[in-house]
This record gives sequence, C-alpha cells and structure tokens, in this order.
Amino acid sequence: METVDLDRLDEVVRRAMDEPPLSAEEQIERRMDYVLREMDEFMAMAANPETVDLIDHNRVLMGQIMTRAQLIGAFLMARNTKPGLRVVQNNG
Repeated sequence: METVDLDRLDEVVRRAMDEPPLSAEEQIERRMDYVLREMDEFMAMAANPETVDLIDHNRVLMGQIMTRAQLIGAFLMARNTKPGLRVVQNNG
C-alpha cells in the first residue's frame, strides 16, 4: 500500500490553483478534520455486520489509535494542571 503525504499533496494542489498557503492553525484543523472523517468511516464499518470483520481483523491497529488518542488527551490535560496543586483522594 502506498503512503500519500497529504500535506505535500495539498501544497501542490494549492500552488496549481494559486491559493494562498494555509496557516498553521488551518493546517492542523484540516488534518484533524480528516482524521475524524476517517474515524467516522471506521465506526460505520464496525457497526455494519457486513464489514465488521474488516475492523476486527485490524484490532491491534485500532488499539494503537486508541492509545495515541489517550496520550494526546493526557498531554493536553497536563498543560492545564497548575503547579503546586494535586488531587487527593480520601479513602477513609
């Protein structure tokens, strides 16, 4: 399977159409939107009895996607933690 560099492809298309380059914010939004649309396709396939086996056969890859999404969330949550504050649980 051939890997496509979507950023490079987007740059070539924009240059051919004489469109201004995207800002960093626009680039990340476009990339995240692409990932979300792909995830929507995977969800639809997993919910469809005719295609669920395609997703099931790639269970390890789906686990890697889940782990990476959790790590991204953890990185973002860590940014919002104020120094000196900690969560204390009372088990008594």
